[in-house]
Amino acid sequence: MAETKKCIRKFSAVSSIQLSCRATTGLILTFCLFFHALVFGGAGPEPNTIESKYSFIYIGDIHIDQTSYHDMEWVKSNYPKDIKQIENYVNNTKLYTPCLLKQLRAHIDSDRKQIQMVIQGGDLIEGLCGSYDLQFTQFRYAKEIIGQYLPNTAFFATKGNHDITGPGAIEAFNSFMLPWMSDESNKPIHSASFCFLKGPDLFVIFDAYNNNDPDWLKKTLKENKHRYAFVVMHPPAVPYGARAAWHLFSRPEEKGIREKFLAILGEYRAIVLTAHLHKYSVLGRKTPTGSFVQFSMNSVINSSRISVKDYIEGIQNYTGSLVSLEPDFQPDTVSQRRKWLEDEKEDVTYFEYADFPGYAIVNVSDAAVTADIYTGVSNKKWKNVNLGDILKK
Repeated sequence: MAETKKCIRKFSAVSSIQLSCRATTGLILTFCLFFHALVFGGAGPEPNTIESKYSFIYIGDIHIDQTSYHDMEWVKSNYPKDIKQIENYVNNTKLYTPCLLKQLRAHIDSDRKQIQMVIQGGDLIEGLCGSYDLQFTQFRYAKEIIGQYLPNTAFFATKGNHDITGPGAIEAFNSFMLPWMSDESNKPIHSASFCFLKGPDLFVIFDAYNNNDPDWLKKTLKENKHRYAFVVMHPPAVPYGARAAWHLFSRPEEKGIREKFLAILGEYRAIVLTAHLHKYSVLGRKTPTGSFVQFSMNSVINSSRISVKDYIEGIQNYTGSLVSLEPDFQPDTVSQRRKWLEDEKEDVTYFEYADFPGYAIVNVSDAAVTADIYTGVSNKKWKNVNLGDILKK
């Protein structure tokens, strides 16, 4: 219509017959173009638009803490061995967590359209507060810190064991974290197990502690059509390293439910994002229904100088000998942990392990899912891992 008015103003002498012919010609041209696109295929949308090509930041445990958010008498009575740990996390929160968040902000600001969210793998806070009110206040403090440094970026966190440890801790999690995640998701969240779509991809935030139902996971994966499925949970699904009994469904009586859970991850070729062990790992795992990949990070920054320790690569190194990486850890469970690793190794198709804190930028597209790995708060990439290729093994 606007083009027609423009033509009338410019060519006032054009007869109604000429205008009619011109309109008819336009109609014919439009029909021809439509027919050509229908038969031969039009250009259509770009295969990797902002909806299908994007990045997100993945961080592991952080343990945000402040001494005033603990009833120290309760801690001394119930968790006396954790007093030094609390002191360390308070120091890390003061000195290094802001540096980490500033570095994440720098990445986001450098290309805001590409990095669209931050995902955190649980133990956002230290917990062990001693009461509902103190735990709630600790969550609020964590949100204030996140908001200060990442004010315009979506932030999602899964439940960690420290997030729910202590009297009133589960209730504080539900009262604070679920409304926060509702705001981030732009929809009501009533459980710590929930999902959302990012473009064509499904993100499942899985509660490994109070709502770890494999049937719910399968139903969620089945009912939500997706290109890639990311399952975010605090403990690993597959053991690795010295703490090889800290994975989900590790008790002997849970063998059946664990096999069912792993089969679901394999059936939907999940990319499982985990934390908990405070180590870096990438692991491929086959199941009777398919393969999945597990990617683990630790983000407890405790120094301005971070180096990579104990780097191990190759499935030939996934053996019971990994328990020797922490020789002083629970010596009474060495044989049990070694057996877990030996029983698991024939199904492991890819393995990397290292001891360092840091963060990752996960890049998602039709062609691949890759992770750029950064140590400490550095802006220099340590390495890149193609998670999509591991799924093919």
